[in-house]
Amino acid sequence: MLALLMVLLPLLFAAAAPILRKRPLALYSLLPVAGLSLCLVLAADLFCPERDLFSLYLGGTPILAADAISRFFLQLTAGLFLAVSVHAFFWLPATREHSSHRVPGTRTMHRYLFVLFLLAFVSMMNLSILSAHFGLLWVAVEATTLASAPLILYHCSEGSLEAMWKYLLLCSIGIGLALFGILLLAFAGKISSCPPASLGFADLSAPGVSFHPVWFKIGFVFCLAGFGTKMGLVPFHSWLPDAHSEAPAPVSALLSGALLNCCLLAVMRTLRLAPAEVLPFCRTMLTILGLLSVLVAAFLIIRQKDFKRMLAYSSIEHLGLCALLLCYCQTALTTHVIAHSVSKMMLFLLAGNILLAYDTRSISKVTGMFSTLPRTACLWLIGLFAICGTPPSPLFVTEYLLVTSLPPLLAILLLVLLFIVFAGMATACLSMTMGTPAPGSHERQAAQAAAEQLTIVPGAAALGILILGYITTLWMKQLL
Repeated sequence: MLALLMVLLPLLFAAAAPILRKRPLALYSLLPVAGLSLCLVLAADLFCPERDLFSLYLGGTPILAADAISRFFLQLTAGLFLAVSVHAFFWLPATREHSSHRVPGTRTMHRYLFVLFLLAFVSMMNLSILSAHFGLLWVAVEATTLASAPLILYHCSEGSLEAMWKYLLLCSIGIGLALFGILLLAFAGKISSCPPASLGFADLSAPGVSFHPVWFKIGFVFCLAGFGTKMGLVPFHSWLPDAHSEAPAPVSALLSGALLNCCLLAVMRTLRLAPAEVLPFCRTMLTILGLLSVLVAAFLIIRQKDFKRMLAYSSIEHLGLCALLLCYCQTALTTHVIAHSVSKMMLFLLAGNILLAYDTRSISKVTGMFSTLPRTACLWLIGLFAICGTPPSPLFVTEYLLVTSLPPLLAILLLVLLFIVFAGMATACLSMTMGTPAPGSHERQAAQAAAEQLTIVPGAAALGILILGYITTLWMKQLL
């Protein structure tokens, strides 16, 4: 029953959005109330650990279920959504009030549509995490694309329209490849000596079930290409910088902090099914795409002129690191996922504040943030050091464990790429925070004052990162 609640609750709140379209305060309240409701549902599961409250069966086959790893991703997604929804409650009226002064005549998506699609997006992410059947997982991942695509069009500009269509086209092609890969995996099981009873994950991983090695390799390649497209791995990443940079701040935070994790979970599900003789091949494929992602992201970050695109390429880098952790150091994967999700949520929300205050995404046009947005500037630098793995960031620990687990040549290459990322992001962020701000109009000053008030959620995220960094450091001491 709880699994159905995690999927249906956001849809019920979404259905209320058109009813409240003429009552802005009540409409905005739907988001934090829905986030709190999801967290309460998860709390019910924590208080009853001896009962399986998430399983849902259809014809004897589990359709929805939660194991340890899916519970982790479900809790992380619910926590991120609650934080983003609280921020959006204050961000929506602020951005509507002040953007109208700076860009006369511009249009944005109607607020009730924004709330409706955002809640549907969260529902589909929960469905993809709870899916216990390969077919339903594929449907849920495609549904996240359809639910989130309109959100990218929030600003109704030519750039956002292009980003939305690129997102829809490339991710749909990727999901098509994933479907073909799933069919190949099913065929690999069917022609084996002990075929699985169904495409349910429990049946696919049951003791004694086997897969034809050659067909499993081919199926894994297509699944990795398909889910890797939605995950943002290079060379399937070209939609991600456009979509993340054009989407409004709360949507960018969820796209980077939550959606990419759902696709990572799909890759993990596929990898867990690999027979022992195929596992080295699968890890080699993940290693190649992981290193390629970090390499491409590093060299594109240092030449970025748009701070939101810079954060988007940072997401590609960290999903590449997750692919490497999945192969070489799985014990640090969950910590890395938490730290990246919280840090990137914080940075994208702050990027939305900067965009609100300066009305530009250009790095060169944002100067003197310590004078105009002192709280935002401090949090911006904290987020920079956190996402680049500077102590006491928990990402320092996970990246250290990864580097020590890699072969020497790969470890040296990764260290060089991480240094390039840090140099590129530090140069951009320091140039934005330092210097003398340009004189602004009265409307611009009002927008900057409004943006400076939107630092509660990013500040709480920064505190959470510092606490997690301290806990992670103690954990590393025990490991060493």
